[in-house]
Amino acid sequence: MHWQSIPVTVTRSLRARKVWLKMRSCQGIEVVLPYRVSASEVPSILERHRAWLLERLSELTDRGEAPGQNPLPDEVRLDFLDRRFPVRYEEGSRAELHAGEQGLSVFLPSGKVGAGATLLQMWLVDLGKTHLIPFCRELAAHHDVPIGGVQVRNQGGRWGSCSARLTISLNAKLLFLSAPLVRNVVLHELCHVAHRNHGPAFKAALRTLDPLTDAHEGQMRKAWENLPAWTKWRRGDGTV
Repeated sequence: MHWQSIPVTVTRSLRARKVWLKMRSCQGIEVVLPYRVSASEVPSILERHRAWLLERLSELTDRGEAPGQNPLPDEVRLDFLDRRFPVRYEEGSRAELHAGEQGLSVFLPSGKVGAGATLLQMWLVDLGKTHLIPFCRELAAHHDVPIGGVQVRNQGGRWGSCSARLTISLNAKLLFLSAPLVRNVVLHELCHVAHRNHGPAFKAALRTLDPLTDAHEGQMRKAWENLPAWTKWRRGDGTV
């Protein structure tokens, strides 16, 4: 199905109580339907939300992330490190990434844009392990919070987590954020060591460690939408 030449994917969810619309960077429109809503209603649903869809399309186009656009960046800017990494692409027999003083060199077989996104994600995770793990351990030690391991991954839907074994998991995408926001996320997970839910005691503990936590959390909700499309690409997303 297409809407104004934009690919449309329709999925169903047992949890959905209402229709959800998403326009995914470089891919298209995703319509999530409750089982009580017929797929035949999708065209009229899209037309009713025409203004929002066109506004979202314009935003993505300005960022070079509209459906059909190439999501691979010419430069990666990581606010947490206060660094910019120029990216140069060349055709190669196999997908490879080399990081040097002058930036990143990415070698890709013809048409393998998705492989480029995967390489950049792997590089981002490695960089996150180098910088986010010691940052987390230093904060834990400073606030005398006992933790197990610290790991960094390219998580799909959350900035961080704390397991029952007190292992802190951090999203490599945090490197795109400013240091105060990253600190808030790490403190959030450290507070879960003592408070396993988001109840009043947890919130009080977090606000004690970060008095600006309410403002920071508001910024975090917006930050996810502004992440580059290549960081969210997943194997199987055929449009990339």
